[in-house]
Amino acid sequence: GLQHLRATVDPSVVIDLRIPLEVTREGYDLGAGIRVVNCPMTPQSGITQEHIDAGMCDNLIDDYLRQIDVNGSYVAEALGIIAEPGNHPVIIHCTAGKDRTGITVAMLLDILGVPHEHIVADYHVTTKNMAPVIERIRNAPVFQENGLADAPDWIFASDPETMAGFLAGMTELYGGAAAWALAQGLSQEQLDSLRSSLLA
Repeated sequence: GLQHLRATVDPSVVIDLRIPLEVTREGYDLGAGIRVVNCPMTPQSGITQEHIDAGMCDNLIDDYLRQIDVNGSYVAEALGIIAEPGNHPVIIHCTAGKDRTGITVAMLLDILGVPHEHIVADYHVTTKNMAPVIERIRNAPVFQENGLADAPDWIFASDPETMAGFLAGMTELYGGAAAWALAQGLSQEQLDSLRSSLLA
C-alpha cells in the first residue's frame, strides 16, 4: 500500500485523483512530511448503469476521452505539479489505479514522447494486480451508490485496446497530449521541464 511506497519511494508529493467522497470514506494517513494534492477526477464520468443496460456503452474509450474534457483541468494540474522537479518523487493514484491514474500517466508519457505501444503495454500491466482491487471497489459505498458495483467486468479491465483507442482518439482530437496540455493552460516551459527532469 501507500505505507510501503512511502518506505521505498519516499515521495515528496502524492497526487490524489479521487473525489472528496472517496477520500473521506477511504482516506489514509501518510504521516508528516508528504504533501497531498487532491485533483478530483470524477470516476467513470459518463457511464451509468442505465447506459450499460441499454447497450449504449460497452467500452471505456469514450469515457477516457470525456475525462480529459470534463476533468481536463485536474489532469493539467497534476501534470503541472509533476513539472516541478522539487516535487519529485511523485506518486499518482486514484481508487483502482487504472482509469484516472492510467489516463493521467498516459498523457504524461505521451508528452515525454514514449511510443504509444509502450504506453499501452504499461497500462495493460495493471491487469495482473486487479483482482483484489475489483473486489474492494465492488464493495465500496461510492460504487454501490452510483449503481456501478454490479457493473460488467469490462468496466474494471485494463485491456490494451482501451488505451490504444484512447491514445488514437486523443491524438485525432487534440493533436497529442502536448498540444492538449498547452490548450489547458500549461506553458511550454512546463512541458520542457517535464522532459528535462524525467528523461535520461
